[in-house]
Amino acid sequence: MVSYGKILATGFNLHGQLEPGLANDHGNLQHFTQIQTIDHVNSVQDRVIKCALWSATVIDTGILFLHRGISGTHPDHIHFDGLIDLDGRPKRGAFFGDVSGVRGFLDDEAGDLYLLQDDGKKDASFLRHCFQANDFLPRTGKKMSRIAVAGNMQVCISTSCKNPAICVFSNLQSLLQGSDPVETHSSHNGVKSLVASSTTFTILGQQQSLLETFGDARYPALLGRTPSIHSPASLPTMISALDGIDIAKIAAGSWLNAAVSREKDLYVWGHVTKQPIGNNHSCFDKILNSTGEDVHLVDIADGQDVQDVALGDEHLVVLTKSGELWGYGSNEFGQLGLGHNVKSTQGQWVKMYVADAGEKIQEISAGPLSTFIVVCSHARGRRKRSETSSGYSSELAE
Repeated sequence: MVSYGKILATGFNLHGQLEPGLANDHGNLQHFTQIQTIDHVNSVQDRVIKCALWSATVIDTGILFLHRGISGTHPDHIHFDGLIDLDGRPKRGAFFGDVSGVRGFLDDEAGDLYLLQDDGKKDASFLRHCFQANDFLPRTGKKMSRIAVAGNMQVCISTSCKNPAICVFSNLQSLLQGSDPVETHSSHNGVKSLVASSTTFTILGQQQSLLETFGDARYPALLGRTPSIHSPASLPTMISALDGIDIAKIAAGSWLNAAVSREKDLYVWGHVTKQPIGNNHSCFDKILNSTGEDVHLVDIADGQDVQDVALGDEHLVVLTKSGELWGYGSNEFGQLGLGHNVKSTQGQWVKMYVADAGEKIQEISAGPLSTFIVVCSHARGRRKRSETSSGYSSELAE
Protein backbone atom coordinates (compact mmCIF):
# COMPACT_ATOMS: atom_id res chain seq x y z
CA MET A 1 0.00 0.00 0.00
CA VAL A 2 1.38 3.41 -0.98
CA SER A 3 0.24 6.67 0.59
CA TYR A 4 1.11 10.30 1.13
CA GLY A 5 3.18 10.95 4.23
CA LYS A 6 4.48 13.74 6.41
CA ILE A 7 7.11 13.79 9.12
CA LEU A 8 6.53 15.76 12.29
CA ALA A 9 9.13 16.40 14.97
CA THR A 10 9.52 18.11 18.32
CA GLY A 11 12.40 18.76 20.67
CA PHE A 12 16.03 19.88 20.59
CA ASN A 13 16.86 21.58 17.28
CA LEU A 14 19.95 23.64 18.06
CA HIS A 15 21.92 22.13 15.16
CA GLY A 16 19.02 22.18 12.71
CA GLN A 17 18.79 18.40 12.93
CA LEU A 18 14.99 18.52 12.91
CA GLU A 19 14.37 21.50 10.62
CA PRO A 20 17.18 23.92 9.71
CA GLY A 21 14.75 26.74 8.94
CA LEU A 22 12.96 26.50 12.28
CA ALA A 23 15.81 26.62 14.77
CA ASN A 24 13.97 28.94 17.15
CA ASP A 25 13.28 29.20 20.88
CA HIS A 26 16.92 28.62 21.79
CA GLY A 27 17.10 25.67 19.41
CA ASN A 28 13.97 23.81 20.56
CA LEU A 29 10.69 22.96 18.83
CA GLN A 30 8.10 22.97 21.60
CA HIS A 31 5.28 21.30 19.65
CA PHE A 32 5.05 18.76 16.84
CA THR A 33 6.00 20.60 13.65
CA GLN A 34 5.85 19.30 10.10
CA ILE A 35 9.44 19.10 8.85
CA GLN A 36 9.10 17.03 5.67
CA THR A 37 6.57 15.67 3.21
CA ILE A 38 6.93 12.30 1.46
CA ASP A 39 4.93 11.70 -1.70
CA HIS A 40 5.10 7.92 -1.55
CA VAL A 41 5.30 5.96 1.70
CA ASN A 42 5.21 2.20 1.37
CA SER A 43 3.70 0.57 4.45
CA VAL A 44 6.16 -2.34 4.17
CA GLN A 45 9.32 -0.33 3.41
CA ASP A 46 12.22 0.10 5.79
CA ARG A 47 11.99 2.83 8.43
CA VAL A 48 11.67 6.45 7.27
CA ILE A 49 13.70 7.90 10.17
CA LYS A 50 16.98 6.13 9.55
CA CYS A 51 19.00 7.77 12.29
CA ALA A 52 18.13 10.20 15.10
CA LEU A 53 21.17 11.42 17.03
CA TRP A 54 21.87 14.26 19.43
CA SER A 55 23.07 16.54 16.62
CA ALA A 56 22.03 14.90 13.33
CA THR A 57 19.13 13.16 11.61
CA VAL A 58 18.89 11.03 8.46
CA ILE A 59 15.54 10.64 6.67
CA ASP A 60 14.75 8.11 3.94
CA THR A 61 12.20 9.65 1.57
CA GLY A 62 12.10 6.49 -0.56
CA ILE A 63 13.88 8.40 -3.33
CA LEU A 64 16.88 9.87 -1.52
CA PHE A 65 18.41 10.35 1.92
CA LEU A 66 18.10 13.69 3.73
CA HIS A 67 20.87 14.47 6.19
CA ARG A 68 20.35 17.33 8.65
CA GLY A 69 22.43 18.72 11.48
CA ILE A 70 26.15 18.46 12.20
CA SER A 71 28.04 17.30 9.08
CA GLY A 72 24.75 17.45 7.19
CA THR A 73 23.49 19.56 4.31
CA HIS A 74 21.04 22.41 4.64
CA PRO A 75 19.14 20.27 3.62
CA ASP A 76 20.05 18.26 0.52
CA HIS A 77 20.45 14.62 -0.38
CA ILE A 78 23.56 12.62 0.37
CA HIS A 79 25.73 12.55 -2.74
CA PHE A 80 27.20 9.10 -3.16
CA ASP A 81 26.21 6.51 -5.73
CA GLY A 82 27.28 3.69 -3.44
CA LEU A 83 24.29 4.32 -1.18
CA ILE A 84 21.87 3.96 -4.08
CA ASP A 85 20.77 0.55 -5.39
CA LEU A 86 20.53 -0.37 -9.06
CA ASP A 87 16.82 0.53 -9.02
CA GLY A 88 17.73 4.09 -8.07
CA ARG A 89 16.46 3.88 -4.51
CA PRO A 90 18.43 4.20 -1.25
CA LYS A 91 20.08 1.03 0.00
CA ARG A 92 18.61 -0.90 2.90
CA GLY A 93 20.78 -0.65 5.96
CA ALA A 94 21.55 1.41 9.05
CA PHE A 95 23.23 4.73 9.69
CA PHE A 96 25.17 5.06 12.92
CA GLY A 97 26.98 7.78 14.84
CA ASP A 98 27.59 9.48 18.17
CA VAL A 99 27.28 12.94 19.76
CA SER A 100 29.48 14.37 16.99
CA GLY A 101 26.97 13.37 14.31
CA VAL A 102 26.57 10.65 11.71
CA ARG A 103 29.70 8.54 11.26
CA GLY A 104 28.73 5.93 8.70
CA PHE A 105 26.31 3.53 7.04
CA LEU A 106 26.20 -0.27 7.09
CA ASP A 107 24.75 -2.06 4.08
CA ASP A 108 23.35 -4.98 6.06
CA GLU A 109 22.84 -7.14 2.96
CA ALA A 110 26.32 -6.83 1.45
CA GLY A 111 28.03 -6.21 4.80
CA ASP A 112 29.82 -3.14 3.41
CA LEU A 113 30.68 -0.20 5.63
CA TYR A 114 30.52 3.38 4.29
CA LEU A 115 32.05 6.30 6.18
CA LEU A 116 31.03 9.94 6.12
CA GLN A 117 33.79 12.01 4.55
CA ASP A 118 34.87 15.17 6.36
CA ASP A 119 36.02 17.03 3.26
CA GLY A 120 34.60 20.46 4.06
CA LYS A 121 32.11 20.37 1.20
CA LYS A 122 28.49 21.45 1.54
CA ASP A 123 27.04 18.08 0.55
CA ALA A 124 27.59 15.02 2.70
CA SER A 125 29.38 12.19 0.90
CA PHE A 126 30.08 8.60 1.92
CA LEU A 127 32.94 6.37 0.87
CA ARG A 128 33.12 2.58 1.16
CA HIS A 129 35.66 1.54 3.77
CA CYS A 130 38.19 -0.99 2.52
CA PHE A 131 39.62 -3.38 5.08
CA GLN A 132 43.08 -4.84 4.55
CA ALA A 133 43.48 -8.58 3.97
CA ASN A 134 45.00 -9.10 7.42
CA ASP A 135 42.33 -7.08 9.26
CA PHE A 136 40.01 -8.93 11.61
CA LEU A 137 36.93 -9.22 9.38
CA PRO A 138 38.64 -10.32 6.13
CA ARG A 139 41.05 -12.57 8.01
CA THR A 140 38.23 -14.43 9.78
CA GLY A 141 35.87 -14.43 6.80
CA LYS A 142 33.18 -12.57 8.73
CA LYS A 143 30.65 -10.15 7.23
CA MET A 144 28.88 -7.47 9.26
CA SER A 145 25.08 -7.64 9.51
CA ARG A 146 24.29 -5.23 12.40
CA ILE A 147 26.13 -2.43 14.22
CA ALA A 148 25.42 -0.38 17.37
CA VAL A 149 27.39 2.33 19.19
CA ALA A 150 26.95 2.63 22.96
CA GLY A 151 27.19 5.86 24.92
CA ASN A 152 30.58 4.78 26.31
CA MET A 153 31.78 4.61 22.65
CA GLN A 154 32.04 0.82 22.56
CA VAL A 155 30.93 -0.66 19.23
CA CYS A 156 29.15 -3.97 18.83
CA ILE A 157 28.67 -5.78 15.53
CA SER A 158 26.97 -9.01 14.59
CA THR A 159 28.37 -11.09 11.77
CA SER A 160 26.77 -13.45 9.28
CA CYS A 161 28.98 -16.26 8.06
CA LYS A 162 29.48 -19.96 8.64
CA ASN A 163 29.99 -19.27 12.36
CA PRO A 164 28.00 -16.09 13.20
CA ALA A 165 29.29 -14.08 16.13
CA ILE A 166 28.82 -11.01 18.30
CA CYS A 167 31.96 -8.86 18.44
CA VAL A 168 32.67 -5.89 20.71
CA PHE A 169 35.33 -3.26 19.96
CA SER A 170 36.61 -0.60 22.34
CA ASN A 171 35.63 2.12 19.84
CA LEU A 172 34.84 2.70 16.17
CA GLN A 173 38.46 3.46 15.31
CA SER A 174 39.50 0.04 16.58
CA LEU A 175 36.99 -1.62 14.24
CA LEU A 176 38.10 0.49 11.27
CA GLN A 177 41.78 -0.22 11.88
CA GLY A 178 41.09 -3.95 11.68
CA SER A 179 41.98 -4.71 15.30
CA ASP A 180 40.70 -7.83 16.99
CA PRO A 181 37.60 -7.30 19.14
CA VAL A 182 37.91 -7.09 22.91
CA GLU A 183 35.13 -9.67 23.17
CA THR A 184 33.72 -12.29 20.79
CA HIS A 185 30.65 -14.44 21.45
CA SER A 186 28.98 -17.12 19.37
CA SER A 187 25.57 -16.25 17.96
CA HIS A 188 23.69 -19.49 17.36
CA ASN A 189 20.30 -17.74 17.41
CA GLY A 190 21.14 -15.08 14.82
CA VAL A 191 20.49 -11.35 15.27
CA LYS A 192 17.27 -9.69 14.17
CA SER A 193 17.87 -6.40 16.04
CA LEU A 194 20.80 -4.91 17.92
CA VAL A 195 20.50 -1.72 20.03
CA ALA A 196 22.78 0.09 22.50
CA SER A 197 22.23 2.11 25.66
CA SER A 198 24.86 4.12 27.52
CA THR A 199 26.75 1.03 28.64
CA THR A 200 24.93 -2.09 27.42
CA PHE A 201 23.76 -3.88 24.28
CA THR A 202 20.49 -5.72 23.69
CA ILE A 203 20.05 -8.42 21.06
CA LEU A 204 16.76 -9.71 19.66
CA GLY A 205 17.38 -13.14 18.17
CA GLN A 206 16.45 -14.03 14.62
CA GLN A 207 14.98 -17.31 15.79
CA GLN A 208 12.55 -17.87 18.66
CA SER A 209 12.59 -14.11 19.44
CA LEU A 210 15.07 -14.62 22.28
CA LEU A 211 16.27 -11.44 23.98
CA GLU A 212 19.80 -11.19 25.41
CA THR A 213 21.71 -8.37 27.10
CA PHE A 214 25.35 -7.73 27.99
CA GLY A 215 27.69 -4.87 28.84
CA ASP A 216 29.17 -2.91 31.73
CA ALA A 217 28.82 -4.71 35.07
CA ARG A 218 28.68 -1.40 36.95
CA TYR A 219 25.09 -0.81 35.75
CA PRO A 220 23.38 -4.20 36.17
CA ALA A 221 19.89 -2.64 36.08
CA LEU A 222 20.49 -1.79 32.41
CA LEU A 223 20.90 -5.50 31.76
CA GLY A 224 17.45 -6.39 33.09
CA ARG A 225 19.03 -9.30 34.93
CA THR A 226 21.38 -10.03 37.82
CA PRO A 227 24.88 -11.01 36.63
CA SER A 228 26.41 -14.17 38.11
CA ILE A 229 29.52 -16.29 37.77
CA HIS A 230 27.84 -18.39 35.08
CA SER A 231 26.25 -15.43 33.29
CA PRO A 232 28.51 -12.39 33.83
CA ALA A 233 27.52 -8.94 32.60
CA SER A 234 29.86 -9.25 29.61
CA LEU A 235 28.25 -12.46 28.31
CA PRO A 236 25.11 -12.18 26.14
CA THR A 237 22.50 -13.78 28.39
CA MET A 238 18.75 -14.14 28.15
CA ILE A 239 16.63 -12.02 30.51
CA SER A 240 14.94 -14.62 32.66
CA ALA A 241 11.95 -12.38 33.37
CA LEU A 242 11.13 -12.45 29.64
CA ASP A 243 11.66 -16.19 29.17
CA GLY A 244 8.75 -17.62 27.19
CA ILE A 245 7.54 -14.20 26.01
CA ASP A 246 7.60 -13.69 22.25
CA ILE A 247 9.32 -10.31 21.71
CA ALA A 248 8.56 -8.35 18.56
CA LYS A 249 10.55 -5.12 18.98
CA ILE A 250 13.29 -3.67 21.16
CA ALA A 251 14.48 -0.12 21.81
CA ALA A 252 17.20 1.57 23.85
CA GLY A 253 17.75 5.04 25.29
CA SER A 254 20.64 6.21 27.40
CA TRP A 255 19.44 4.71 30.69
CA LEU A 256 16.31 2.78 29.75
CA ASN A 257 15.67 -0.26 27.56
CA ALA A 258 12.30 -1.49 26.33
CA ALA A 259 10.68 -4.42 24.54
CA VAL A 260 7.25 -4.90 22.97
CA SER A 261 5.84 -8.41 22.88
CA ARG A 262 3.73 -9.86 20.09
CA GLU A 263 0.90 -9.78 22.63
CA LYS A 264 1.28 -5.94 22.57
CA ASP A 265 2.67 -5.62 26.11
CA LEU A 266 5.43 -3.15 27.03
CA TYR A 267 8.36 -4.14 29.23
CA VAL A 268 11.09 -1.75 30.46
CA TRP A 269 14.28 -2.02 32.50
CA GLY A 270 17.01 0.47 33.28
CA HIS A 271 19.13 2.51 35.63
CA VAL A 272 17.72 5.41 37.68
CA THR A 273 20.03 8.38 37.08
CA LYS A 274 20.93 10.93 39.71
CA GLN A 275 19.93 13.88 37.53
CA PRO A 276 16.90 15.59 39.10
CA ILE A 277 13.92 16.15 36.83
CA GLY A 278 10.84 18.06 38.00
CA ASN A 279 10.25 17.27 41.68
CA ASN A 280 13.86 16.34 42.45
CA HIS A 281 13.81 12.85 40.97
CA SER A 282 14.82 11.15 37.75
CA CYS A 283 11.98 11.09 35.25
CA PHE A 284 12.17 7.27 35.20
CA ASP A 285 12.31 6.89 38.99
CA LYS A 286 8.62 6.02 39.39
CA ILE A 287 8.36 3.64 36.45
CA LEU A 288 11.50 1.72 37.49
CA ASN A 289 10.89 1.64 41.24
CA SER A 290 7.25 0.55 41.10
CA THR A 291 8.29 -3.02 41.95
CA GLY A 292 11.44 -4.79 43.03
CA GLU A 293 11.68 -6.71 39.74
CA ASP A 294 14.47 -6.40 37.17
CA VAL A 295 11.94 -5.95 34.34
CA HIS A 296 8.70 -3.99 34.64
CA LEU A 297 5.44 -4.60 32.79
CA VAL A 298 4.08 -1.13 32.03
CA ASP A 299 0.40 -0.21 31.88
CA ILE A 300 -0.44 2.40 29.24
CA ALA A 301 -3.66 4.39 29.69
CA ASP A 302 -5.71 1.68 31.40
CA GLY A 303 -4.21 -1.26 29.57
CA GLN A 304 -4.02 -0.18 25.93
CA ASP A 305 -2.12 -2.52 23.61
CA VAL A 306 1.28 -1.20 22.51
CA GLN A 307 2.28 -1.26 18.84
CA ASP A 308 5.71 0.41 19.01
CA VAL A 309 8.11 2.12 21.42
CA ALA A 310 10.87 4.74 21.13
CA LEU A 311 13.32 5.97 23.78
CA GLY A 312 15.38 9.10 24.32
CA ASP A 313 17.75 10.11 27.08
CA GLU A 314 14.97 10.97 29.53
CA HIS A 315 11.72 10.35 27.66
CA LEU A 316 9.67 7.35 26.55
CA VAL A 317 7.15 7.33 23.68
CA VAL A 318 4.71 4.57 22.71
CA LEU A 319 2.28 4.09 19.85
CA THR A 320 -0.79 2.12 20.87
CA LYS A 321 -2.63 -0.35 18.68
CA SER A 322 -5.51 2.12 18.48
CA GLY A 323 -3.15 4.69 16.93
CA GLU A 324 -2.65 6.99 19.94
CA LEU A 325 0.75 8.48 20.83
CA TRP A 326 1.59 8.57 24.54
CA GLY A 327 4.69 9.93 26.26
CA TYR A 328 6.40 9.72 29.63
CA GLY A 329 9.33 11.55 31.20
CA SER A 330 11.15 14.80 30.53
CA ASN A 331 9.91 17.62 28.30
CA GLU A 332 12.80 19.91 29.24
CA PHE A 333 13.73 20.47 25.58
CA GLY A 334 10.25 20.05 24.10
CA GLN A 335 10.86 16.38 23.28
CA LEU A 336 7.27 15.43 24.23
CA GLY A 337 5.76 18.39 22.37
CA LEU A 338 3.97 19.73 25.45
CA GLY A 339 5.03 23.38 25.27
CA HIS A 340 7.14 25.69 27.43
CA ASN A 341 5.40 25.26 30.74
CA VAL A 342 5.61 21.45 31.10
CA LYS A 343 9.09 20.27 32.08
CA SER A 344 8.16 16.70 33.04
CA THR A 345 5.12 14.43 33.07
CA GLN A 346 5.78 13.83 36.78
CA GLY A 347 5.34 10.09 36.61
CA GLN A 348 2.19 10.17 34.48
CA TRP A 349 1.49 9.18 30.88
CA VAL A 350 0.60 12.06 28.55
CA LYS A 351 -1.26 11.82 25.26
CA MET A 352 1.07 13.65 22.87
CA TYR A 353 -0.63 13.69 19.48
CA VAL A 354 -3.92 12.81 17.80
CA ALA A 355 -3.91 12.12 14.05
CA ASP A 356 -6.45 13.89 11.86
CA ALA A 357 -9.37 11.99 10.33
CA GLY A 358 -8.18 9.77 7.48
CA GLU A 359 -4.60 9.72 8.79
CA LYS A 360 -2.63 7.32 10.95
CA ILE A 361 0.74 7.27 12.66
CA GLN A 362 2.83 4.72 10.81
CA GLU A 363 6.17 5.16 12.57
CA ILE A 364 7.63 6.67 15.71
CA SER A 365 11.26 7.39 16.51
CA ALA A 366 13.22 9.25 19.17
CA GLY A 367 16.54 11.00 19.35
CA PRO A 368 18.18 11.68 22.71
CA LEU A 369 16.18 14.94 23.06
CA SER A 370 13.60 14.71 20.28
CA THR A 371 10.63 12.74 18.95
CA PHE A 372 9.61 12.02 15.36
CA ILE A 373 6.36 10.63 13.94
CA VAL A 374 5.54 9.62 10.37
CA VAL A 375 1.87 10.27 9.60
CA CYS A 376 0.29 8.74 6.48
CA SER A 377 -2.93 9.25 4.57
CA HIS A 378 -4.31 8.19 1.20
CA ALA A 379 -4.63 11.75 -0.09
CA ARG A 380 -3.42 12.09 -3.68
CA GLY A 381 -0.86 14.57 -4.83
CA ARG A 382 1.64 16.66 -2.97
CA ARG A 383 0.50 18.91 -0.14
CA LYS A 384 1.89 22.29 0.74
CA ARG A 385 4.68 22.08 3.27
CA SER A 386 3.87 23.57 6.67
CA GLU A 387 6.34 25.99 8.21
CA THR A 388 4.43 26.71 11.42
CA SER A 389 4.28 24.93 14.73
CA SER A 390 1.08 23.10 15.66
CA GLY A 391 0.10 22.62 19.29
CA TYR A 392 -2.02 19.74 20.54
CA SER A 393 -3.92 19.40 23.81
CA SER A 394 -2.62 16.81 26.24
CA GLU A 395 -4.39 14.36 28.49
CA LEU A 396 -2.98 12.91 31.69
CA ALA A 397 -3.47 9.29 32.69
CA GLU A 398 -2.78 8.16 36.24
